[in-house]
Amino acid sequence: MDSITQPPLPTKKPSFTADRMDRLFAILFFPIGFLFIRWVFFSWHGWGVAVFTGIYATAIIAYLKYKNKPISKPGHFWFAALLLTGFSYALYDNNGLEPWRSFFLLCTAIYTVLTASGQLILKRTDNWILLDGLNGTFSIPFKNFGLQAMTLAQTSKPSKREKRYILPTLLGIAFSLGIFAIVLPLLNSADSGGFKVIFDSINFLLSKIQFDFTFDLITLILAVPTSFYLFGLVAGSINNRNCDTFKENNIRTALADSRMLNPVTVYIVLAAVSLLYIVFIGSQLPYFFSAFMGRIPEGWRSYADYARSGFFELLQITLINLLLLVATNTLSSVPRLRSVPLKSFNILISLLTLLLIAADFSKMALYIGAYGLSVKRLLPCFFMVFLTIIFIAVILMQKKSFSIMRLAAVTGTILLCTLFLINPDRFVSDYNAARYLDGTLPDFDVAILYRAESAGIDAALRVYGQTSDAELQDEILAYLRMVRYSVFNDKGTTGDTIQNASVRKKLEAVRF
Repeated sequence: MDSITQPPLPTKKPSFTADRMDRLFAILFFPIGFLFIRWVFFSWHGWGVAVFTGIYATAIIAYLKYKNKPISKPGHFWFAALLLTGFSYALYDNNGLEPWRSFFLLCTAIYTVLTASGQLILKRTDNWILLDGLNGTFSIPFKNFGLQAMTLAQTSKPSKREKRYILPTLLGIAFSLGIFAIVLPLLNSADSGGFKVIFDSINFLLSKIQFDFTFDLITLILAVPTSFYLFGLVAGSINNRNCDTFKENNIRTALADSRMLNPVTVYIVLAAVSLLYIVFIGSQLPYFFSAFMGRIPEGWRSYADYARSGFFELLQITLINLLLLVATNTLSSVPRLRSVPLKSFNILISLLTLLLIAADFSKMALYIGAYGLSVKRLLPCFFMVFLTIIFIAVILMQKKSFSIMRLAAVTGTILLCTLFLINPDRFVSDYNAARYLDGTLPDFDVAILYRAESAGIDAALRVYGQTSDAELQDEILAYLRMVRYSVFNDKGTTGDTIQNASVRKKLEAVRF
């Protein structure tokens, strides 16, 4: 008799037996979720974000230590990046870097958990970093979304001794509160000294809580799913629960199957694109390289028109070239390591792209020299430095094998953390003020100060004290009044910064 083939049983989620410390961490993530909504989600500036980042990182490290899981080597780097980014919120407002700083903080907060707990697909930052990001942002936290509730539901039964003291303890607390409600107002009326000060302070705090009741209620409601998400990410990763959505063997098989393009097709595409760039650059050599000589080509009336013309188009072409190289090297049926023509085209397109980046950089330098600096002009410069490093790395990859995505992630993180810590708003304001005062910049744009907010205070005071332009002085006075209102309004709040505290001292010493 033929045996009947039974259908495979459905796969069950990995079991998770929580102990007392797991439940403690599950409870801890409720206030962490609350603080994220209150200090981060509704603010995105000030020391509140920095404190939350420190608490979040400490909770992850403590949970790893309790589970006897050492932090991986990549984890140390990403913990440093996370803490530096969070700490920068306590230093400066960095308005010119938003929303990039906030987006980077969120990405780093997720990726740090994966690296520290060893849940990266290849166990290190590598070419599959985007898949790791998808896994950490969506798969792990949402597959473990109910893990916090499940952990808290696994409560141990109280012992007989504990049961004996539960009711008396609750009755004692209830009776004490009742007596306090009667006696405290009488004691307050009988004393006009120190006790009255304490009582009035408590009343003031209670009134503040009542005043913020609606906001606190909204925060509390949003904090519940947030804590579910964060605990699902952290506990799921550390306990290796539902972390295998992207399996290495499946990904490698899919990548191998994607190599469907005949190498002749790839070579024709890359040759055609290379020829197009050579003709384009060769036909416009005077136009491209006039910026290197510090002048604009004939037919252009202003530096601004020349610098803006084609700048972002060339930047887009640079990104397209990067995607083209990734696509052709991924889809070619003959791998790069076994194809001399493919390596040659990679080098040629990278060199042509570096030439385009150099032309773009020279135009931006010419623009800054004529009209001064702004954060919007500074950021493309940093981005072009990043792209330059990447395309040089592409050239080096043709001789030596390494992960270019790891290089991109580490380089980008270092550049971003550098930006977060140098306070670009202040740097831009000081640069423009110095050039205006030494006569190399014809006008001082007060709009730069408004965009910098309190970071522009030093530049504003310098220009105000040294310029003879009465109209400019009036504009700076209006800016100083705005800053004074802003920084004193932030005093003592979670949105305050070390920079604002310094500005308050400077404004107290200035009369205007």
